[in-house]
Amino acid sequence: MPTNLVLLTGISGFIGSHIAHALLKSGYRVRGTARSIKVSVVQHRYKSYGDKVEIVGVDDIIAGSFEEALKGVDAVIHGASPLAGKTSAEETVKAAEEGAINILRQAEAAGIKNFVQISSITAAKYPDYTYLTEKDWNLTTREEATAEGVLPFVAYSASKALAERAVWDFADKHPHMEISAINPVFNYGPFAPEYDIPDASLSAFSSNIVLYQLFIPQLPIPYSFELVDVRDVAAASVAALHAPPTSEVGRKRFLIAAEPWASGKEVYEYISKIRPELEGRFTEEAKNAKPAPKHYVDNSRLKDVLHIELTPWQTTILDAFDSIVAYEKEWNSKGLVPH
Repeated sequence: MPTNLVLLTGISGFIGSHIAHALLKSGYRVRGTARSIKVSVVQHRYKSYGDKVEIVGVDDIIAGSFEEALKGVDAVIHGASPLAGKTSAEETVKAAEEGAINILRQAEAAGIKNFVQISSITAAKYPDYTYLTEKDWNLTTREEATAEGVLPFVAYSASKALAERAVWDFADKHPHMEISAINPVFNYGPFAPEYDIPDASLSAFSSNIVLYQLFIPQLPIPYSFELVDVRDVAAASVAALHAPPTSEVGRKRFLIAAEPWASGKEVYEYISKIRPELEGRFTEEAKNAKPAPKHYVDNSRLKDVLHIELTPWQTTILDAFDSIVAYEKEWNSKGLVPH
């Protein structure tokens, strides 16, 4: 079992908390970064792990110093990145691209040779996923991504592509580093044991909010659930730390998407069968959703290099709904109203 120390940015998020959990289960020690105002709260979530987890404050990911955070670190998993629509398009692109390069440069200067970038399928292509391999790229330019009136998710998708391209450019100039990129579709699944939503804020549901919306009448539902189990993304992120070297397997860019994707109607039918008490909560929009479009995302390198087998969508969706309902019960017991 490894005892290496891994620096994980974005530990407080939906994906980050799962990566932290997977690292700890695999025997790693974790140093997570969070905004200063969140440090004590996040540290409290991991108190049962004692000195195996420490949380440090980083407020400026673009230009801030990671000198203290990187001391004694053996590898970095960089998961912190702005969400779609949370900031302006220009700020979204700048934080993703310059934030990734800022920590990567400092990690290299500190002698760290192992770096994992949590990217996105949208860095490969958006919005068409009909046929996708690790050689594909989202070609949206910085100018297009930051143009006036650009849609938030277009800016977000481009930010992921621009950040990842910058990471690979750095990798080409620093071949002594082992760099990997994990490119998932939308992450669904249960919340990590260390995750917490004490204030009943639905925004903290992350991607799972789309499942919750299947309970809310008249809201649009996605054409299909382009999904991957968040636990598989966490497993891939950890597996990348001990993947074979680039000299043996080539560029370590891993697309990750469940097979196949499900429609809202398929989700409704499956959950209603397994959890009949939830059947009456689904909207008519969910019950009558169109079939999911056919797609192909090449997961072969994920399986061949990282040896990750993907979770069936039924398991992912069921576990996600169970987590959502558990939070509803907890909030109800405290007199909290989801908002």
